[in-house]
Amino acid sequence: MHSTRTLTALAAVLLLVAAAPAPAFALQTDEQTRPVSVDARTDSVAATDRTASDAPADPRRAVTAAGRGPTFAAQEDASGSFGGDNVTVTRGDEVTFTVKHSGPANLTIGGPNNGFNVRVALGGGGSSEITIDTYATTAADADEFVEGGDAEWVSDPLSKPVEPADYFMNVSVGGDERAVTTLTVVPRGETSAESFIAPVSFEPPASATGTESDANVGELTGVMTASNRLASGEYHVMRVHESGLETALNPSELSGDAASNGVKLNLTQASPGPNRDAEEYVVTEDAEANVTVLPVLERDTVYFVLDTSDLSVYDQTERNAYEMQLTLTTENGMVDEETTLATTTFQLVAPEATLSPANDSVHYPWENDTFAVRGTTTRAPNTTLEVRLRSPKPDAFLLIEDATVDGNREYRATFDLEGVTRGVNATLWTEGVRDSDPFFLQTAQEVSLVAPNPHVRFENQSPDGARVRVAKAELPDGGFVRVRDADGNAVGRSSYLAAGRHRNVTAELSLPLYDEQTLRAELVADDGDAAYSENDSAYRESGWVVNDTARVSFGSPPTETPSATTTTTATPTPTATPTPTATPYPVQSEAPLEPAGAASGTGVPLSPAVAVVAILAAAGLLVRRAEGGDDE
Repeated sequence: MHSTRTLTALAAVLLLVAAAPAPAFALQTDEQTRPVSVDARTDSVAATDRTASDAPADPRRAVTAAGRGPTFAAQEDASGSFGGDNVTVTRGDEVTFTVKHSGPANLTIGGPNNGFNVRVALGGGGSSEITIDTYATTAADADEFVEGGDAEWVSDPLSKPVEPADYFMNVSVGGDERAVTTLTVVPRGETSAESFIAPVSFEPPASATGTESDANVGELTGVMTASNRLASGEYHVMRVHESGLETALNPSELSGDAASNGVKLNLTQASPGPNRDAEEYVVTEDAEANVTVLPVLERDTVYFVLDTSDLSVYDQTERNAYEMQLTLTTENGMVDEETTLATTTFQLVAPEATLSPANDSVHYPWENDTFAVRGTTTRAPNTTLEVRLRSPKPDAFLLIEDATVDGNREYRATFDLEGVTRGVNATLWTEGVRDSDPFFLQTAQEVSLVAPNPHVRFENQSPDGARVRVAKAELPDGGFVRVRDADGNAVGRSSYLAAGRHRNVTAELSLPLYDEQTLRAELVADDGDAAYSENDSAYRESGWVVNDTARVSFGSPPTETPSATTTTTATPTPTATPTPTATPYPVQSEAPLEPAGAASGTGVPLSPAVAVVAILAAAGLLVRRAEGGDDE
């Protein structure tokens, strides 16, 4: 009986020992000198890619692996976390995320069920930034596509870049799982492209040499224009909105071979014409097709900038059409056969330009001190052209104005002619932006910068009222038209006339004129205040006053009409006094005028008071005659 009790107690002790956890300080084997991952023990984690053989060990046990040095099991204050939400990346791109851990930790990516399983040892404690290049996941060494820790394959290496799927990730500290998340690899999206052009003046920066930083495309985007028509020597810009190319793209090699990761960019003549092979350029570092590659991976955009300087411009328009294609070959690994991702087309044209004055090729000084011109060109918008105006004599000058081509491929310039020699012809033309531009031959023309002579034309007429009409007056600096009679007396004038050419100018008379007589119209220069003065001097040419004469037919002067006499047979009555009538203002008999320069007289300033005085004088004379009649 005693023996039975003893055996029973011994069996109970053995059962307790078997059920007790391993000591927390149990040592690992030499193969596990760094932490390794331990699968989660919760039901939700067990639902991930895990088999029965992946069942977790008790986190309180020592974690060992052959050939590794010892590490201690997790302490109660161990912690770990991912720095954000689930991680998402497009297949072929890189992704970066943060793992926080209180001590040496393991990051496990994927599992055996999805064929992609990598373990990353994170030393020390703190925050680790992990970068995964999903395109390079075919590398035999996991450190080639994982940065931020010591990575190793748990599964076999992949033959193609990691496929789109959800991959479980967890972080364990001291063998204890502390945080989980999901790495989602999404399929590549559609790649699209747009055509732009940039002017000759643009200077592309050097092609990017890697993916460490984005290219500076600020200058390019500031001058490029959405178009697919450009002149020789300008830049065709293929802007590609890429998906999954950021690590495969090698800016210095785009031939489609292994060195270029299967990315190919080629330029092809679209319509070579009958019996001709299409010109084709595969873009490589030494190719004739000079392409600058400017990636902006932060925006999933790449700019392929093609310099067209070496492309021929043919007389047959159809031969100047080109296609630019971005293709993935089978060397890329993400496609099973050669696949065209994006295509742009463009039309190459010869450089041309037109130019013409905005108004007339004859410029008068009264048209202000500027001379405006405008033109068209096949050059790209934002191209800066030089427009030139040049005269070799008598006082040589060269004026140069910059003109920027607008979105309609038009340009404008305005020359300041103040101080420029007048009375000369000058050559106007547009300077090409390249030596080969034929712009001088296409745009050169003569411009006349007139130094006009003052001129007046006075025609025969029969005016109705106290005014005459001057057919034409041309005043270089402004002034008046003054009218004189045959004796040289000023009998009327026009209002102020600005510098320039005037037609049908009205000159008001300062007193009434009768009968037909010769009047002279002369040009008077203004002294600067736009107000008439009898002291204003006349315009002269070769010492003679500028004038013209005309025969002007006024109405006949009014005549006196005597009143009827009344008589009776019974008583004689005195004869009725005649009714007085206005006496005409005396007019000199006309004789041909001497040459304008010989005219004399001080001139009479225009004043309504003169006419009033004349009428009152005539009225007084009539009264005296009436009174004298009464005396008779």
